[in-house]
Amino acid sequence: MKYVIYQASRKGGRPYNEDRVAYAYTQDALVMVLADGMGGHSHGEVASQLTVQVITSLFQSRANPTLPELSSFLLDGIYAAHDAINEYALRKRMTDPPRTTCVVCVVQKGMACWAHVGDSRLYHFSRRDALFRTHDHSAVQQLFDEGVISEAEMATHPDRNKLYNSVGGYMLPDIELEQPTRLHEGDVLLMCTDGVWPELAPKEMLATLRAYPLERAVKHMMDHAEFRAGQYGDNLSVVAMRYGEERFDADELLMGDDLGLDGFTTQLEKLGGKDSARPLTTDQELDQAMADIQLALAKYGKS
Repeated sequence: MKYVIYQASRKGGRPYNEDRVAYAYTQDALVMVLADGMGGHSHGEVASQLTVQVITSLFQSRANPTLPELSSFLLDGIYAAHDAINEYALRKRMTDPPRTTCVVCVVQKGMACWAHVGDSRLYHFSRRDALFRTHDHSAVQQLFDEGVISEAEMATHPDRNKLYNSVGGYMLPDIELEQPTRLHEGDVLLMCTDGVWPELAPKEMLATLRAYPLERAVKHMMDHAEFRAGQYGDNLSVVAMRYGEERFDADELLMGDDLGLDGFTTQLEKLGGKDSARPLTTDQELDQAMADIQLALAKYGKS
């Protein structure tokens, strides 16, 4: 499988970063995960960190070297992350469990399949068109669906941060799962948090992706989003993959066929990016978080 992948995360105008991004791969399969810890609840960064670690760990246990069933993996991964977050909250005696958004995408055998919870988005672009974006689980998305506001107004509406669905919390997440989609040469799958998408129209994203190699395109988009959001802008994170050959002269880019690894590799954006300001936990708490991950994975098994 030949592809190019790039991820980045910035704290924007916030004092610390509650976003987390990750990807893991074998020779024949790839999973990308993005989570945005919900700032209205305590320890959102714990929820997002547990989510990306649980899902990438489950991928490593099941991909041999491909996943036997994409939809089951996506559902099991998000539910396992939900259990791990709530188990962590129970052991820490938190009055309110932390919560996070989540979007997960798996690519193998020329197909992509994804699922999401909340308002972190996945976009699917061809070389010429914006083909798809996920449907936000938010108050402003409902207003848009009802024709009350325009899509442009979603980015500035006072209720834009009100979500009705999350990973972690007292209710099971309502996971929106898409059917597997065939990928074509040059297609881009781009996942981003709400620090990015309100500032960039899909046509701007597409134009940038057509003009630049993937890494440079993502950096340009994040620069523009961060500038437009200003000093009080949200955390912003992206993980993107271009399927097939990268048709640019960019020797530094990472090509999927050139990884040269028979086993697994996981790339985690450590603690949400280089400019995170707040540590996730103490060493003891991190050990407990890892124990919660193993507990959640044990509930869903390896098959």
